[in-house]
Amino acid sequence: MRVLVTGGAGFLGSHLVDSLLQRGDEVVVLDDLSRGNEEQLPSGIKLIKGDCRDLESWEKACENPPDLIHHLAAINGTRLFHEIADVVVDVNVNGIKNAISIAKKYGVRLVFYSSPEAFGEQENMPLSNKSNSLFPPANLHQRHSYGASKYLGEIMVQHAVRNGLDARIVRPYNVYGPRLHGGKNGQVVAMMIQDALQNKVVEIHGDGTQTRSLTWVEDVVKGMLLVGDIPNLAGQSFNLGSTVETQINVLAELVCKFTGAEKKYVDANHGDSKRRVPDVTGNQIIGWQATTSLESGLRNLIDGA
Repeated sequence: MRVLVTGGAGFLGSHLVDSLLQRGDEVVVLDDLSRGNEEQLPSGIKLIKGDCRDLESWEKACENPPDLIHHLAAINGTRLFHEIADVVVDVNVNGIKNAISIAKKYGVRLVFYSSPEAFGEQENMPLSNKSNSLFPPANLHQRHSYGASKYLGEIMVQHAVRNGLDARIVRPYNVYGPRLHGGKNGQVVAMMIQDALQNKVVEIHGDGTQTRSLTWVEDVVKGMLLVGDIPNLAGQSFNLGSTVETQINVLAELVCKFTGAEKKYVDANHGDSKRRVPDVTGNQIIGWQATTSLESGLRNLIDGA
């Protein structure tokens, strides 16, 4: 099978590329390398360096039309959602617009990667396909540039499905593992481990009682492959996440336990979600669930750092 992966040089995308290649698929990656890293891709893979907002880049990537598109390209990093909100919306909305256009043109199955951020500040858990998306006034902060644009992406995908496109939606929940970005614009697990190993301090934003469903990358990639492969799933949405709800305080304690670092509390991030846990009952149709414990995943990640 020929597969196009946008954002394939990034954290989650590169793990997906590895798995596709291992099973014998022909893979093309479209990535502007703004957050992705070419070194994370296997040697010899076809990489189109281009922006998902640029339709010409898509056409180059589809010179030999694929059978399947995994559209992951987006701007990630919680602080960036507020700092460059206009660019976040531009990339997410116009990226999925082009993905749908190309999928229609070539008759290709499309998997769109949304996010639990698409539910905004919804606090009724678990988050399901019937949950409302709740967003605060835009003048308060722009954190939800990401989540709101992912919500709009889901609307665009569902509209395309109503008009005959075979498209599916995946919401990965707080995925962590090797290659995850740390630093000030990174994600919480990688940020904590990087700070612990380099500075012997783990920063906790806010009071640490906010929760996440931290999910090991290898578990999630297995689900991604299933959503792309199984027929007759058009219009369906899948929450790929652990059902174990973990406080950020608990995550920090585990990282400190494994590294000998100390905890430090700092200012909360704009619009930080209080809770996040997925409803995974819809995953029965693909036969998927997360199986790797947080403690096991963190040990693997820290031992390999």
